[in-house]
Amino acid sequence: MSAHGTDEHPIHLPQPSFSPPILAFGVMLIALGILVGIPLIVVGLVIFVIGIGTWLVDDARAYAHAGDPTDGAHH
Repeated sequence: MSAHGTDEHPIHLPQPSFSPPILAFGVMLIALGILVGIPLIVVGLVIFVIGIGTWLVDDARAYAHAGDPTDGAHH
């Protein structure tokens, strides 16, 4: 028996993803581009958009593979 009730649910952890480091790298390049010049800002923005895209694709895949969150229970 758990402290949260009688239901035993497995712990949900997201799958590993490269999206957060890609986003962080893009933000870092944007910040550095503010100091250095416009071309670095553009490169940082492109990498940032790629990071957002990969994160959305990862999230869509996780949503597609997820089961019914209520497991048949109706509210």
